[in-house]
Amino acid sequence: MSMQAGTLAKSTVAMILIVAMLHALRAAGEGTPVATSAKAEASTPAVSPKPFFGHAEYGEMRISPSGRYVAALAPVHGRLTLAVLDLDDHRASTVAAVEDQDIVFAEWVNDRRLVFSFADLQAGPGEQRGGGLYAVNRDGTDFRELAPSVARQIGRGQFVGRFTVLLQLPRDGSDDILAASNESSARGVDVYRINTVSGHRELKSLDKPGDVHLWVADRKGALRAAVVVEKATLNVVYWRPDEDAKWVEVARYGLTGPRMVPVAFDGDGSLIVAANYDRDTLALYRFDPVKKATGELLAQHPYADLAGGLVFDRRKNRIVGLNYDAERPGAAWFDDEYAALQAAVDKALPGQRNVISRSEGDRALILSYSDRDPGRYYLLDLRTRRLEPFVVRRSAIKPAQMPARQVLRYPARDGLQIPAYLTLPPNREPHDLPLVVLVHGGPWVRGADWHWEAEPAFLASLGYAVLEPEFRGSVGWGRKLVESSYKQWGRAMQDDLDDGMDYLAKQGTIDRKRACIMGASYGGYAVMMGLARNPERWRCGVNYVGVTDIQLMFDVTWSDFNDSDFIRYSAKEMIGDPDADAAMLAQVSPLQNAARVKAPVLMAYGGEDTRVPVVHGERMRDALLKQGTAVEWVVYQDEGHGFRREANRIDFYSRVAKFLGANLN
Repeated sequence: MSMQAGTLAKSTVAMILIVAMLHALRAAGEGTPVATSAKAEASTPAVSPKPFFGHAEYGEMRISPSGRYVAALAPVHGRLTLAVLDLDDHRASTVAAVEDQDIVFAEWVNDRRLVFSFADLQAGPGEQRGGGLYAVNRDGTDFRELAPSVARQIGRGQFVGRFTVLLQLPRDGSDDILAASNESSARGVDVYRINTVSGHRELKSLDKPGDVHLWVADRKGALRAAVVVEKATLNVVYWRPDEDAKWVEVARYGLTGPRMVPVAFDGDGSLIVAANYDRDTLALYRFDPVKKATGELLAQHPYADLAGGLVFDRRKNRIVGLNYDAERPGAAWFDDEYAALQAAVDKALPGQRNVISRSEGDRALILSYSDRDPGRYYLLDLRTRRLEPFVVRRSAIKPAQMPARQVLRYPARDGLQIPAYLTLPPNREPHDLPLVVLVHGGPWVRGADWHWEAEPAFLASLGYAVLEPEFRGSVGWGRKLVESSYKQWGRAMQDDLDDGMDYLAKQGTIDRKRACIMGASYGGYAVMMGLARNPERWRCGVNYVGVTDIQLMFDVTWSDFNDSDFIRYSAKEMIGDPDADAAMLAQVSPLQNAARVKAPVLMAYGGEDTRVPVVHGERMRDALLKQGTAVEWVVYQDEGHGFRREANRIDFYSRVAKFLGANLN
């Protein structure tokens, strides 16, 4: 690692940051449209993918505890560096830069010191040598490696799958952090208190109740709540009144039924949990560990799980509210001062989601974004209430030209309500549009959100209606939606996708004769299964890094979770047992039903993918080609489970645009 600082670097970053601060809003209204002629040749995409899938100019920004400084992941010579801007005297300097790497995460330890990690945003996952955890002063001095990068682990002969990440910032006047790490065992996580100047580390988790996967520290840095996972199916929650006390079991939950998850400690030492006792969605409560029962209800949402996002104010020594992600994201404040501040910012920046990061001083940093705006930062002077534009994250994206995202809920055939996002082409009547059903991976993850997202924005800009269903299995929408997905790959989970298409057809929004299904990972599985299950429904499919045979998930020994508790235990309950449910899994295997696939398919895989090895794609490709089904095939050799290199993403979505143009128009 090489550290860069000095006159040239300082002047470069100062120019970038200060000019951006003064001209960000003006720049957002300038430039040429991304769209070109709608009559372009099929070999040339009607809309360039580069503005959508190129890297953002700026990464995350953080305001220091005092509010005097802003740390910015800022571009210098095509790489993200860590820069610090002094807001009092408007001086900026590069404090850390890594040769041939990008700094992708940074946070203030205190007003003097920062921690950061890096990766190579110009390389695929198979070539990553970043990671690790490092610390540096805001003036670029006293650099310290706290945990080694992937390259350093390889050099030491260590297992590459180890990690050390920031867990919590004590911010108690010291230079210390709490870091979570699995360096001593892959079966659980330990916690260290690390001094970021000396590198000295103290093991805080010596006394642990089992293989802990989740630790929660109180505001003084004491580990006082933990979740132990047994056989990937049983979660046992522990609590203790202080670090010298014995662990007490306070709850346990499995793959079904109510659950209680520790989230945070308030300033008074009380435990905050997310629980869904007597309800479908997770809500936030205070928890009484003696009675082993929830107490005061802090926040709830009728449709979405609330499981984090709490905001703690050190001046007041208490939790003052939370940022949440429902159909549309928002904030709920328990404190009148914060509520008034949010209302004032929202009035100044209407139609946006405005995330407030307040310092302990007189300034706040505002991240403002929407479904059409990738985001921009503002500085707010809390004394004068003056709001200044700071940085636009993606200057090539013009919000006025971007498609809007609609939130909807549609009924599945069994009556279950399915949340979804619909992105429609701008400047076109929403009638008889060609459709792309975009299926998220996971599947047990949150799929879409109400914010600008490159993939649906690009597809809608090409002229397609884009439906992103939060089909059963999607998390964040209550346990009923999740639990109804078990052993439903290719069955009810697939029904949800079809029902969304039928809903839009009944509304007259889409032309059901021009529909394509597209997705990655599990979404790629849904693509291939959809084409096999209902060949008359789809004109084409786009599968990237997708599972093509469930049995292969259990059989391929070189996947990264082959020897995991997930495959050994929970997958058998959530997906199906490869022995006991062999007949069922064969029925919902795209590979074993390849003869039914008639529509053309674009298939793309990563040569270094260890989650869904390329053999999934190769076997499906060979079966389709043997029977004469049209297949466009591409492998990005340096990529893993998803495409990270900018050139590869632009190439892939250029192919997608041409493929859809040839099959849906």
